[in-house]
Amino acid sequence: MSLSDWRPPNVDNTGFVSLYKLTKSAMSLERDAFVRAFPIAGMLVHYEGESPELQDKPDSGFQLLTVSMQSSGVLRYLNKIAFLCKRAGNPYAHLVSVGRSATNDLVIEIDSVSKVHGYFVNDKGSWTFVDRNSTNGSKLNGRALEDGVHTPLRDGDKLKLGLDVTLELLEPPSLYDRLGTFS
Repeated sequence: MSLSDWRPPNVDNTGFVSLYKLTKSAMSLERDAFVRAFPIAGMLVHYEGESPELQDKPDSGFQLLTVSMQSSGVLRYLNKIAFLCKRAGNPYAHLVSVGRSATNDLVIEIDSVSKVHGYFVNDKGSWTFVDRNSTNGSKLNGRALEDGVHTPLRDGDKLKLGLDVTLELLEPPSLYDRLGTFS
């Protein structure tokens, strides 16, 4: 099976996987076996609001008390990860699209995210992100991205889409290590 055919187990219809389910899978594997079983980088969702330390406590319930009503839509994505792979039937095999529209590979239904916000491209094992002229823009590690420019991503980079959603790129070894902190 090629990497372009790989699909994560337990993925929902928006392209996300519960961190809890993924952690349970990881606990039964050694690091190298996990990297072979989950060979694609993932994007961990962060909330960068009033109380970010609560995001690392799965099922704590406290997030509801601290998130403003305007950005409360991000709650459905906390403690989830999206692997950078295509959904079955989506066009443009070399692009992993992200946005509010259900036709994207990764769907983030939050008003400040554009219908097709941007896309990820894997070129020989390295990821780039391209903002597709989104309304509220994108930032990489706090720096605004230019529309249409392929911006290289590295392990641990934080990509902010719109006003409320921040995604952290985790390559498989780093993802395994991070999952160990959630168990």
